Amino acid sequence: MDLDQARCSLTMRLNEAPKSGSLAFSTSPKEEYKRIVEENLALDPEGKPFKMLVFKDSPRRSGGRLLLVDEMLHDDQDRCKNRLRPIRSVPKSADKILDAPNLVDDYYLNLMDWGSKNILALALGDSLYLWNATSGDVEELLTSDSDESQPASVAWSSDGRTLAVGFTDSTVQIWDTAAARQVRVLRGHRDRVSSLSWNCNLLSSGSRDASIINHDVRAGASSASRFQGHSSEVCGLRWSAGGNLLASGGNDNRVFVWEAPNRRSSRHLHRLHGHSAAVRALAWSPHQPNLLASGGGTADRSIKFWNTQAGSCATTVDTGSQVCALEWNRHRSEILSAHGFSRNQLSLWSYPSMLKVGDMNGHSNRVLHLSQSPDGMTVASAGADETLRFWKVFGPPQAIAAAAGNRKSSGPSFSMNRSFIR
Repeated sequence: MDLDQARCSLTMRLNEAPKSGSLAFSTSPKEEYKRIVEENLALDPEGKPFKMLVFKDSPRRSGGRLLLVDEMLHDDQDRCKNRLRPIRSVPKSADKILDAPNLVDDYYLNLMDWGSKNILALALGDSLYLWNATSGDVEELLTSDSDESQPASVAWSSDGRTLAVGFTDSTVQIWDTAAARQVRVLRGHRDRVSSLSWNCNLLSSGSRDASIINHDVRAGASSASRFQGHSSEVCGLRWSAGGNLLASGGNDNRVFVWEAPNRRSSRHLHRLHGHSAAVRALAWSPHQPNLLASGGGTADRSIKFWNTQAGSCATTVDTGSQVCALEWNRHRSEILSAHGFSRNQLSLWSYPSMLKVGDMNGHSNRVLHLSQSPDGMTVASAGADETLRFWKVFGPPQAIAAAAGNRKSSGPSFSMNRSFIR
């Protein structure tokens, strides 16, 4: 019902006084009422429905009137919702900082991974350390006894018990971390192994020899298969959560997508073009199984989002600086990027709008590595400034956060204890 029209008609009727000496109604009150109702509920002068009974969004509504009551209430509700909606923010400083001396400043290496047992593995120089995030204890797992062999990549298995370590001498070592012993050495590459990714019992390794080898760690050396597609170092590898797709990024500025059932052939599913610099940063969306994010180096500076089902680029955003690493927020549709020159910052973006939520500063040199805790709430960043920083940027799932917000808070508490990773 057009309440404005009704109000206007009522007002006009009340203001119309009968002329002196005349009757208020030329007909009976009942007939006059019927006439007024028919006039306002029937047709306009053009023969079209108009008066009070009209859809509120109808183009026949007359302009220049006051807002309808329901529209006014709707606007008030929207304003209330906006006032109640929590403002998303990022931490102003790291929750914890550890010194990481001798962290190699090499864009193409992957020297940090946080396992499902809440143990973070970090390679520093010729040694590899395990930092227990629960207890804070640090353990040296290995130290290379050769100047020609240093850790170049690390990756935890999904159960958090087995650690794969790629070396500059082209080998891959498999370690039982609970027993602190090496259980196997994998061979096949001709140059350093700079990227690793697990898919159950399948370990994929990427090398500067431009190849990818898939090792079944349960079987013998003959079980290995090879992907050949890149023309330069394979510096990024990431299996999808479902284990059906492998993404690889290289110094040839290319992104390849490989299908798991075809791992015994060199046939790729997609070869994705668009970056103009090396691609090391790769991250599969935890919310959309066919959505892959990739980040380009200094000459590119962009984050691209790929539809791996169609093999097409869905979105591109220019970040303004080298993209070194990417991590999706598991609890909401956000992605965190780590950057190099000129600001060496971490940036949080809202997907799919790619509006920047905020930047986190603290590193004085490029942020080479990102890895998140098993609960998905904290992200560790390792930089060429030889520091390891922990950021409570993702937080708990929204439902848990809302419940916690209803309880009385004692205020934020930050642990800025500075210590060494070794």
